[in-house]
Amino acid sequence: MQLTMSHNSLNTAFRRMGFMLLAACGFWLLFAGPAYWSRGTLALEGLTYASLLCLVPGWVVVYVTARYPDSGSQATAVIMGTGLRMAFVLVGMVTLRGLRPEFGHYEFQLWLILFYMAFLFLETLMLVKQSNNTVE
Repeated sequence: MQLTMSHNSLNTAFRRMGFMLLAACGFWLLFAGPAYWSRGTLALEGLTYASLLCLVPGWVVVYVTARYPDSGSQATAVIMGTGLRMAFVLVGMVTLRGLRPEFGHYEFQLWLILFYMAFLFLETLMLVKQSNNTVE
């Protein structure tokens, strides 16, 4: 297992994290209209929490796969990302429901599901691209 991170892999990780942030902003803008139209500013707040709950574990997975590139396969990274995101989202959702009980299905959970699927798709694409680049 590689214990040090090369400058190139660090740059690649930060570039991917930046891309994920831009994607999160794009998804947020895409979903903001329907969220506001359906439930107003409360849904925009829930949309923001949903984006953060899905973005943070994605960043962790990108960093870990860049830090330890030889520690497993592409499938391991996808499973790790899915499990980490699932745990992080579950804890965040339970915490948020305790702090803000007025968040219902349309104010938060719907947007969380959409962000979850969008980030899982994005992260999988990035890992496949990374795998194809290392093979070539």
